[in-house]
Amino acid sequence: MAETTTDTRSEIIEAAREEYFTHGYEGARLQRIADQIGVTKAMIHYYFNTKKELFEQVYRLSAEEIFRDLGEVLDQDVPLFKKIEQLVDYCLQQATAVPKVLSFVITESNRQSDWLQPLFEEQLQLDLTQFEKELKAAASNYEIASVTAETLLLNIFSLCFYPVLAAPVNQSLLKTFASDDTEIPRKGLILDTILNWLTA
Repeated sequence: MAETTTDTRSEIIEAAREEYFTHGYEGARLQRIADQIGVTKAMIHYYFNTKKELFEQVYRLSAEEIFRDLGEVLDQDVPLFKKIEQLVDYCLQQATAVPKVLSFVITESNRQSDWLQPLFEEQLQLDLTQFEKELKAAASNYEIASVTAETLLLNIFSLCFYPVLAAPVNQSLLKTFASDDTEIPRKGLILDTILNWLTA
C-alpha cells in the first residue's frame, strides 16, 4: 500500500510539473492534472491540500534540479580557471538538458517573487566564501581583475541561461535558437568572453 501511495503522489507531481511548466501557477488547473493521470481532484487534495501546496512542491523540486550541484562545483579543489570552466559547463548543461525547468523557475520566480524568493532561499543556499577568497588571491597576484563572486556568477548565468530563456525571441530576431548543436561552440565562446574580461 505504501508503494501505491508513493507512486500516486509521484504521478501527481509529474503531471503537475507539465501543467505548471505550460500554464504557470495562475493558469494551471487541478482538473487537467487529475485528467492526465486518471484520478479525481479529491485524490490530488488527499496528497496536497491546495493548488498552492502542490505548486510549491513542484517549484522546490525544479529549483533544486537546476541549482543543487552548483555549490559542489564551487567547492572543488581545482585551479581557478578550471573552476570557471566547470561553472560554465555546468550552467550550459543545465540550460540545455532541462530548458523547461529553467524557464519555469526563472519565470515563476519573477512573477511571484514575494512568495517564491523565501522558498528558493530556504531550499538552496550558496556559500561563496571560499570562491571569493580564490578570486581575491588571483586578483592580488595580478592574474585577474578584481571582481566579486556574485558579479562573476551573474555574468556566467547571463551568458549560459539567456539564450534558452529567450529562445523564441532569438529565433524570431536572429533566426537562431538554443539547441544541443550549439552547446559546444557556445561553451568556448562563453569561456573566452569570461576569461578575456577577467584578464584584460
